[in-house]
Amino acid sequence: MKIVKITKRHYVGNVYNFHCTPDQNYFSEGVLVHNCYKGNSIGQQAKHMSLETFQHIMDVVPKNLLQAAMGLTNTEANPDFWAIIDECNKRSVKANYTTHGLDITPEIARKTKEKCGAVAVSIVQREKSYNAVKMFTDAGMDQVNIHFVLSKQSIKKAERTIDDITNDPRLAKLNAIVFLQYKPKGRNPSLFDSIPDVETYKKIISKCKEKGVRLGFDSCSAPLFFKAVEGQDDQDKLIQLAEPCESFGMFSLYISVNAIAFPCSFAEGEKGWEEGFNIMDCKNHDDFLKQIWHSDKMKKWRDRMLMASQDCDCQFTKVCRFCPIFDITPCRKENSNASNLQICN
Repeated sequence: MKIVKITKRHYVGNVYNFHCTPDQNYFSEGVLVHNCYKGNSIGQQAKHMSLETFQHIMDVVPKNLLQAAMGLTNTEANPDFWAIIDECNKRSVKANYTTHGLDITPEIARKTKEKCGAVAVSIVQREKSYNAVKMFTDAGMDQVNIHFVLSKQSIKKAERTIDDITNDPRLAKLNAIVFLQYKPKGRNPSLFDSIPDVETYKKIISKCKEKGVRLGFDSCSAPLFFKAVEGQDDQDKLIQLAEPCESFGMFSLYISVNAIAFPCSFAEGEKGWEEGFNIMDCKNHDDFLKQIWHSDKMKKWRDRMLMASQDCDCQFTKVCRFCPIFDITPCRKENSNASNLQICN
């Protein structure tokens, strides 16, 4: 198995992931995705982020923000959604979003093409979701991806989806399928299992190569990707195209509908992150940097994550970063520092 081609796009700046509706799917433009598919209305009353809240957030985050990744289900679920997108454009911030595609119409697809940089469709209902992909590409969008949550239980479905991409004309202009590593979070976290074994992951990459299907993956999957390409002639080139966990004060941040900041959406409510940072308490850029980005808590987690892989004998030690919360990294169990990350406060 050999990957023929992976392209890398230059990007400078930070990515902020905004949770706009109660059940959030998040997309970041291109093949690198952070987190996806964490239900946020569990155990709480559903709420939407308002335009006023969004404007305050944009006022206090640093001006090097270039991308905002929006999470929602229906595009009309949040009445302020399109106003929020317009606000991004006014501030020269590129907006992207993920949707299940069930409510997409040619008009919404055209509006998305006009206002957004990219869109991802999670396959919830095959026919409608595939139709949505076609409407987006028919509207002239180049960056249209399918998001697929990869678990031990979804391998066969993943293979069928890869086949569909090669055979279904509605997906002819699809940019790529982006595989997201499953994390045990949400309504029924025990129903599925993550895929920490490399061989299973290799099979999916191989099938994409054989079918000529472009693929991407989230940063949670980067350690698996490193192991999957280990030993290939172009290994050194390929590992430079993958970015492991970029959360925990590296260069992305998750912000909930309540304007509470967490290092990533999956950290919310986990041990050490029972509470996040209230961005509404920040009055300006300096407050944001001091109280959140460079806070003692964020710095401690960032430092621990950066150190986590240093005890590993793996040849990718210098470029790999372990997930500090979920056991989804191939060699994490062999690493003594990994477990310490879960109790870092």
